Amino acid sequence: MVETDRLRGKKVALYARYSSQLQREASIEDQLRRCREWVVARGGVVDPDLVFVDAATSGASLARPGFESLMRRLAAKPPIEVIVTEDLSRITRDFADAGTVFKKLQYLGILLVGIADGIDTSAKHAKLTYGVKALIGEVYLDDLRDKTKRGLEGRRLAGYSTGGLPIGYRSAPVLDAYERTIGHRIEVDPDGAAVVLRIFSLYLEGRSHEAIARLLNDERVPPPRARTRHRRKGWVASTIRAILHNEAYVGRWTYNRNEWRKVPGTNARRPRPRDTAEHMVSHHDDRRILDDETWSAVQRRLREVRRFYTATADGAPKGRAAGRATTYPLSGILHCGACGAPLVISGGSSARYYRCADAKKRGTCRNNLSLREDVVRRGVLEGIADRLSSPAAIAFLRERVAHYLSELGRSATGELSERRERLERTKQRIQRLVQFVADGDDSAAVRSALRDLEAQARAETTALAALVADARAPIELPTPDQLLSKRVELEQIVATDPTRGREELRRLFEGGRLLLHPQADGSYVAETKLFLLRAFSPQTTKAEPGGSGPRATALGCAGRN
Repeated sequence: MVETDRLRGKKVALYARYSSQLQREASIEDQLRRCREWVVARGGVVDPDLVFVDAATSGASLARPGFESLMRRLAAKPPIEVIVTEDLSRITRDFADAGTVFKKLQYLGILLVGIADGIDTSAKHAKLTYGVKALIGEVYLDDLRDKTKRGLEGRRLAGYSTGGLPIGYRSAPVLDAYERTIGHRIEVDPDGAAVVLRIFSLYLEGRSHEAIARLLNDERVPPPRARTRHRRKGWVASTIRAILHNEAYVGRWTYNRNEWRKVPGTNARRPRPRDTAEHMVSHHDDRRILDDETWSAVQRRLREVRRFYTATADGAPKGRAAGRATTYPLSGILHCGACGAPLVISGGSSARYYRCADAKKRGTCRNNLSLREDVVRRGVLEGIADRLSSPAAIAFLRERVAHYLSELGRSATGELSERRERLERTKQRIQRLVQFVADGDDSAAVRSALRDLEAQARAETTALAALVADARAPIELPTPDQLLSKRVELEQIVATDPTRGREELRRLFEGGRLLLHPQADGSYVAETKLFLLRAFSPQTTKAEPGGSGPRATALGCAGRN
C-alpha cells in the first residue's frame, strides 16, 4: 500500500548513474522518471536543484562528480531529508564504501530509499538488508570482471582484437553469414606503419627519444590515439621508447602482461605486471611491420644506451632515486604561465635551469625562456619572507589565529554540554539497573550491563575533567617574534631537506602551483594565491584561511646572472 503522505513537506534529493559509455544516456532519464513518480505518489516534491547524476561512471568508487556534489549538499541548509535512487547499486558497488555511506546518512538522520531493491534505511532491519545488497553489488563486479576476462581470452584465441592497438595497426569488423559482427580483425595500418618505420630508422641514425618526439611534433604527425577520447597533446620521449620496445612490430603479440587494478577510493586504474608464466604469446607474421635485422639493430642500441646511462664508470649499477626524493624544492610546483605545463630541470654550463616541459620535450610551447634554479628559489623564499615579515601580515595572522581559537573554544563548550548530558543519561540508566537488582532481578545480564555502564560513566567523567581543564587554560596568541621565526624555519627546511621543503612550499600556494609568466624583457612574473596561515598548522587544508588573494610578483630574470 502506498503511503500517500510519507514525503509531504520533506526535502527530497534524487541520484541516478549509469556506468558505461556503451549504455544509453536515456538510462539516466529512465531512472529519474521512476524516482520522481515514486516521490510524487508519496506526497513529495522534487526540487530540480536536488537532482544529481553521474553518466558513464563506475560505481566501484565514490569519486564521482555528481555523487560528491550530493554529499557536499548534505551539510547545507535547509538539509536534505531523503535520498531516492533506483537501487543501491546506483549509489555504490563497493562493500566498504556502502558502509561508509550508510554510517554517514544514519548519523545525519537522512533516509535512503532504493526503489527497485526495497532498500529503506528507516526500516527495522535496514542495516542487514543494506549490507546484503551492498555485498551482492561488489560480488557482481567481481563476476563481471571474470566474465570479461574470459571473453577477451576467447577473442584473442580466435585471432580478434581485444582492445586498444599500438600505432601501426587498426581493426576491421568480421561479419558472419547474416552480416552480423562477430569480432574485429587486426590488420596493418599503412599510415601508422610508415610512422613506426620512420621512428626505428631515426633511432638507428643516432637520434634520441626526445629528439624524435620533437621532430614528429614539428612535422605535426598525429600521435597515438589522436582520434580517441584518450588523445594526447603530442609525442613525448616515453611514447617513442615504448614503440621501440614493442615486439608486436615483428609479429610477436603478448597478452595478459599486466593486471589493471583500481586505486581504492578513486576511479583511477594502475597496471601491475603479471608473472611471466601468466603471459600469453602468439605469433602473427601477417602483422609484421619490421624485418628482423632492423629490430635486432635497434634492440642492440637500446641495450648499449641503457648500459651506459644506468651504470657508473666502474660498471656498478647506478640504481634509481627514491620515488619522491628531489634535489630541487620547487620541482612539481612551478608551471609555465604560457601553456600550464610544469617547468622541469635541465642542465647548464655552470648551473641548473628550469624550462617549460612542453617546450623542451614536445616543442608545442613557444616559451623557451630558461630560469636559473637558484634564482627562482631565492626569489620565491624572499617573496614569502616579505609577506610573513610585513606588519599587515602579522596583524592578519594574529587575527585569524584568534578567530580560530575562538571557534575552537565554542566547539569545546558544545562538546562539554553534550558530554554532561550523556553522563547524566548514563547515571540514570545505572540507577534503573540498581533498582532492578534491589527488586530481585539479579541476573548475569543485568550485572554485566551495570558493569558496562559504570565503566562508561568513569570514562565520561575523565573526559569531562580534561575538557574543563582545557577550557580554563588561558588563550595565548602567537607573538610577532614567533611568527617571524617561521620564515627562518622554512628557509632551513628548504636548505637541509629539499623533499620536505617542497611539500611545505606546496601547501602555501593555491592548488600547490606557482605560475611563472615569461616577459618580453627575459624575466618571469609569478602568480599565485598565498595561504600564509598554513605555515603555522599542518592540519590547515581549507582554501580560505590565510589567503592573501591572487598576487603577481616579479621573481627574477631569465637566470643569466
